[in-house]
Amino acid sequence: MSRLRSWFANFATTEEKYFAACVLDSLIYRSDAQTVALSNHLFQRLLPDLSRIDPPPVGLNWIDQLRKSSPSVDPRVRIIPVVRPDESPTKSGYIVARLLKRNLRINERWIIQPQSIDDHLKKGTAFCLFIDDFLGTGDEFESFVKTLPLDRPFSAVYAAYTPLVAYKQGLVDLRAKFPHLRVMAVETLDESHRLFHPESHCFEDGINEVETVKTFYYDLLDRKGIRIDPAYACGYGRLELAYAFEHAIPDNNLPILWWSSANGWNPLFVR
Repeated sequence: MSRLRSWFANFATTEEKYFAACVLDSLIYRSDAQTVALSNHLFQRLLPDLSRIDPPPVGLNWIDQLRKSSPSVDPRVRIIPVVRPDESPTKSGYIVARLLKRNLRINERWIIQPQSIDDHLKKGTAFCLFIDDFLGTGDEFESFVKTLPLDRPFSAVYAAYTPLVAYKQGLVDLRAKFPHLRVMAVETLDESHRLFHPESHCFEDGINEVETVKTFYYDLLDRKGIRIDPAYACGYGRLELAYAFEHAIPDNNLPILWWSSANGWNPLFVR
C-alpha cells in the first residue's frame, strides 16, 4: 500500500491524477496465488486440450508423467524454462519452474537447463514443454531459440511453448515463425488491453479521445523527466499494457509503472 501511495504521489495536477486513476483501473495484477492458479490451469485444462486437438505420437498424461520420481522410469518429457544462458537466474522462466515444482509436485529431475536440451533429445526425450510467465511480441522467445544448441528442429519432437499469459499477436507471429511448435497460452490479451488503442476502455469517458490521451502521456513523460527511448515509451513492442505479476512486471508495460529514477519518480512495481 505504501508503494501505491508513493507512486500516486508522482502525479501532481488533477489531470495527472485522473490519468493515473484510469491506468490503475485498467491494471491487471496477478498475485502469486493467482499465478499458481494459472499454472494449475495449464496442466489441468490447456495441455489436456492440446493433447486432444493435436494428439502426441504416444499417449501422454502430462502431470502424471512429470510427477514420476523413479530414475529408472523416464517419462521422456522435459520442462525447459525460457531463459537464455546469458540471463539472470532470477528470470521469470525459472520462477515459473519453481512454482510448478512446489505447487504441482513436478519432479525437478524433469526440469532441465535450456543448454542441455540437445543431450536429452539424443537420449530419447520425445516431449519438450517450454514455459514462461509472459509472451508479448514473441521476440524474446525467438532470441531464446537462436541460443539453443538444438541439432534437430521442433518437427523432430512434440514441442510446445505455453506461457501463462500472452498477447494474441505474439501467439500468431510465433506460430507463423515456428510452424512445428505448438504455441498456446492460459490467458490471452488483445487490443482492448492496450491502454491507448481505440478498442481500450481505459479512458472511455465520453470526453477524452485516444490520441489526446496519448499526447498527454508523452507530455507527462517529459514533465516528469522520464528519459526513455521513444521506441520503448509505451513498453516494448509499443504494446501499452498494464499487466503485472507479484513476482515481475513485463517490459511491454507502460514504463511509468516500473520506472525508477534519481529525480524522484517512484515505481509502482520493481523490475
